[in-house]
Amino acid sequence: MKNEEKQEFKSSGVLALLGLVGFSAAIIATPWNRQMQDSRAEIALQKAEVVGYQVVQIYREAAKNSHTSGRNPASVGGEASTAENLRSTGLMGTDPWGMPFRYRILSSDKAGHVRILVWSSGPNKKAETVALDNEEVAVTAQPVYSGDDVGVLLSVTQN
Repeated sequence: MKNEEKQEFKSSGVLALLGLVGFSAAIIATPWNRQMQDSRAEIALQKAEVVGYQVVQIYREAAKNSHTSGRNPASVGGEASTAENLRSTGLMGTDPWGMPFRYRILSSDKAGHVRILVWSSGPNKKAETVALDNEEVAVTAQPVYSGDDVGVLLSVTQN
């Protein structure tokens, strides 16, 4: 009879065990979720660099070949890429959260030196650093991004 009593499961014991498992899972899941978000932000920065180099290449091609049609970034419609119709701000590519990267060409000179800023709206998919779209505001150093926006400032020279 005593063996049967020892082998019984009591509902309070099961609830305590489930509570302990749930608490352990919460402790483990929180840093893992934070690591996943940090990983996506790192991927966004890497992709932003690639998008920046692509925009610079398109910008240079447009400056060289003003009479031939070439590739166009998303900010330019179906018209041919020329130095006159290529905007210095626009959208191109897709960040890890499914939104387009925003870019702004800050400066360009005849020697082929181009400074470009590329940023993502981050996990909340809302562009919170809207001042960067304003071409009248000078950007001289890496900007401080608002909210969860992330981005890079590239300085590319002619190879």
